[in-house]
Amino acid sequence: MLPLDSSSALTARAGLGNRLAADPASLKSLGTVVRRNDAAALDTAARAFESLLVGQMLKQMRTASLGEGILDSQHSRMYQEMHDQQIAANLSEGRGLGIRQALLRQLSPAGQALDPEAGAERTLSVPERTPWLRRMHPAATSTDAASTARNEEAAPGATSTGIARAGAGRWPPRDAQEFLDYLAPHAEQAAARLGVDPHVLLAQSALETGWGKHVPRHADGSSSFNLFGIKANRAWEGERVSVGTLEYRDGVARREQARFRAYPSPAGSFEDYVDFLQRNPRYGDALASADSPRDFVRGLQRAGYATDPRYAEKVLSIHARLQRMSAEQAAEATGATQVSRAQADKTQARG
Repeated sequence: MLPLDSSSALTARAGLGNRLAADPASLKSLGTVVRRNDAAALDTAARAFESLLVGQMLKQMRTASLGEGILDSQHSRMYQEMHDQQIAANLSEGRGLGIRQALLRQLSPAGQALDPEAGAERTLSVPERTPWLRRMHPAATSTDAASTARNEEAAPGATSTGIARAGAGRWPPRDAQEFLDYLAPHAEQAAARLGVDPHVLLAQSALETGWGKHVPRHADGSSSFNLFGIKANRAWEGERVSVGTLEYRDGVARREQARFRAYPSPAGSFEDYVDFLQRNPRYGDALASADSPRDFVRGLQRAGYATDPRYAEKVLSIHARLQRMSAEQAAEATGATQVSRAQADKTQARG
């Protein structure tokens, strides 16, 4: 479901950036953060101001248009405004447009920049569809101590999904590849317990979290690591987080506030996902057809796992994409092995 001490910089920033801008609770953590009266609070406030300013700019651009279209209505204008708010929030993420940095220079006591990212290596993340091109743009190594500690949680060793690089993931992920790199070992362990293709679990968690960018967060900005959209009912005794979510009632999408389960790590989310399915009899038919990704996912939807009428279709679409990526990388690895062997044979022949 779609839903800075120095080490808290990323936490406070993510509390605003990884939520839907239209969510009334998206700025709920801002008041808590700014009370700390440190560089982290200043950065968070400057980022929120940048998002607000960009939103006003987009609003003025809309009013300067030649007029409404014949299909425009009150509802379309509402969704357009929500879309503009999300664009403004996304533009203020990361380095932003430079407005935040200017504010930090003006508001800092000594006139110095308080950008938590200052001095860090800046890289441009370029998505490549061709696997061998991706290696030409390796992801920058994170220097953040908290990120390093989280990276060590990833299970070591090679993965069998064919789409992940062992030990190369990070959390939170900057792109889809890092999402796969980090979660593939956990997905394989959970899939083995269920008897399902690991790509199915990766596809489902990718849909639920927007490839790790929209994981529900606590009021202090820390992640709930809820990767499968499992809600917290009265029987749930663990931690929980309340966020806005999009639900379908009688085929109509509605924004609602709901409580979701929270976990200390991604591994906890995968373990609870397996237990959740195995302890609920209504998912028996889905588990009985776990050897077929299509039947398994459609079985989850029939049992009421999600309210989105196209939930299974979306998960299977991502699953097909992961399967293609796996096949491409397998073919690439085979080609590279053949080339290496040919070069070795030539070397031996010359000798």
